[in-house]
Amino acid sequence: MHVGYATGFQHQSGPDRNDTQFLKRDLDLAIQSEALGFESIWVTEHHFSNYSISPSPLQSLAYLAGKTKRVKLGTQVVVLPWNDPVRVAEQALWLDNITEGRLLLGLGRGLGKMEYEGMRVDINQTRQLYREYSELIIQALETGVIEGGEITKQPRRELRPRPYRSFEGRIFGSAGSPESVRTVAELGIGVLIINPEPRPNLGVDFETYNNVWAQTHGESRTPPAPLLSGTIFVDESSERAKELSSQYHRVNFRAAVKNYGMADDDYGTTKGNEFYKSMRIAPDKIDEMADKMGTVMPAGNPTEILEILDNINKQCKLQGFFPHFHFGGMPHEEAERNMRLFAEKCLPEVKSWPCQNSLDGQPLAELAA
Repeated sequence: MHVGYATGFQHQSGPDRNDTQFLKRDLDLAIQSEALGFESIWVTEHHFSNYSISPSPLQSLAYLAGKTKRVKLGTQVVVLPWNDPVRVAEQALWLDNITEGRLLLGLGRGLGKMEYEGMRVDINQTRQLYREYSELIIQALETGVIEGGEITKQPRRELRPRPYRSFEGRIFGSAGSPESVRTVAELGIGVLIINPEPRPNLGVDFETYNNVWAQTHGESRTPPAPLLSGTIFVDESSERAKELSSQYHRVNFRAAVKNYGMADDDYGTTKGNEFYKSMRIAPDKIDEMADKMGTVMPAGNPTEILEILDNINKQCKLQGFFPHFHFGGMPHEEAERNMRLFAEKCLPEVKSWPCQNSLDGQPLAELAA
């Protein structure tokens, strides 16, 4: 099992620490993860709030590439409708070249109305833009050429640097709705599960994904096993872990509600986002839901955490897991303790679990031989 480290640069620790200090300390935690045995570092994309101070994941990963030697570097995710597909493809190829194939590319379409408005993108075009940009980028990363698109009308251009390694098995799409599951399968990329729901298969319809994959790609290609990202809070004391996890998740949940506008009257009413309408939260229910969410994410002593992850893995047959250890305004010292205890007591066991691995890819020179 591939086990990485994820950060969203969630600055919810109050006004006593400025953004510069916060970012430097969070980057330091990410850099430490390599020496602790984590195999990748994953970075989110969000804009305009302290929910996640991470406007450019590929830029952040370029910095981390220079501070690390071996870990793979993942985007969780690049929100495609907010980015020009040529620039995403160019930056991905550049980073993959200088790191000799360390990049793992997670793609998503975003949901926050506030962010869409700030990026001057029509949220009603989210699915159409995501699909078209994905197709352009996936083709460009394999061929080194980008062109086409009904909306984009991209003139044919050769990209430099040329592809270093095939991205087959190294591209994943966030799939939070049934329509997204189908799209990810049709695109021929793996499923990336982020902040999973406490439901069978973490709320992902893998049967539909596998059926659509088979219909679209036949038996010539095997779908990559999924990846999972979510929060973890581990402590030698089960009681302390669960109490503090609940406390920090309450803060985190309220920040998420604000960022995504989940309590707004029009949440889930835009084109392509109708699936989320039933998830709108009435303003007077936010605290109640925050308390509930604070009890469902993995928390406990090392033995309990391993049991939780083992059960999830048996459901979803994962190939990788990358937890967030710093969330909900917890002090950096607590986040580092959380990370180090997981690395000491849980990481070796989880890494030993067998799985299908698609993350390494092959140099293009070998594929052409």
